Amino acid sequence: MLSISGAHRTLDSHTLFTDLDLTVRPGECGVVIGPNGSGKSTLLRCVIDDDRLDDGTIDVFGMAPDDRSPEFRALVSAETGEQASFFDLTITEHLQLLWRSHRMDIAGGAVIAALDDAGLADLGDRFPHALSTGQRQRFALCAAFSRPCSLLVLDEPERGLDTDGQNWVIDRVLTAKRSDTAVLLATHSPLIADAVADRTVELGR
Repeated sequence: MLSISGAHRTLDSHTLFTDLDLTVRPGECGVVIGPNGSGKSTLLRCVIDDDRLDDGTIDVFGMAPDDRSPEFRALVSAETGEQASFFDLTITEHLQLLWRSHRMDIAGGAVIAALDDAGLADLGDRFPHALSTGQRQRFALCAAFSRPCSLLVLDEPERGLDTDGQNWVIDRVLTAKRSDTAVLLATHSPLIADAVADRTVELGR
């Protein structure tokens, strides 16, 4: 379970959010909405330990956010638009490396099947920098969706995607919920929010 209690964060003397509480249980999706600059991405970064609250607590399945901890990293899969890639690895090789690091079986065409699900099966031998904006987003999301986790964190997953791409995101999030994964996402897309949200937090009101 993800539990955020009394969360407060100020940036450059501007309060982004204060006294924020949110609980997301396994199989549920919490959606964070609000205008640009309202603190959506900051809240998600605090959950994955890329930022810190000024006050309040975050509990991720019994652990405080700590990206130095292998146990914590095993709990959380995140796509925040800031993923690094290796210049000389194809997207297939990136997924193979990711899956091996999580002791996942790459035999039997599983990686190709994951790329096919993301609409990238014909692009497996391309490098990430050679993909279009939408293709890079699909690849980043494919990596986040395909690795095991207890909490899936997505920051504006609709970025660069058309309606078909957003429907694919919805399908993947609903699949994650059915597998009892807790999901936290920030979005500007009413299509995604309406389809997946069990509870919604609005920032910047």
